[in-house]
Amino acid sequence: MKVGDLVKIAPHCKNKGQLAIVVRVETWERNGVWIKYFDNIPGFHPESRKGGSFAIRKNLEMVNES
Repeated sequence: MKVGDLVKIAPHCKNKGQLAIVVRVETWERNGVWIKYFDNIPGFHPESRKGGSFAIRKNLEMVNES
């Protein structure tokens, strides 16, 4: 995964089905990325406004590569 990829949260997770965009990839952590959620209304989830949320890659499904 890379910055700009559109992903969907896996069905077994709390925010299942939610769309998000990858905003940061860490070189020291290969198993996770930073994401920002998209809402059905304009804007992002409140926790995403603070810099994003860390997500484990296996909990994300690729929707569209950047």
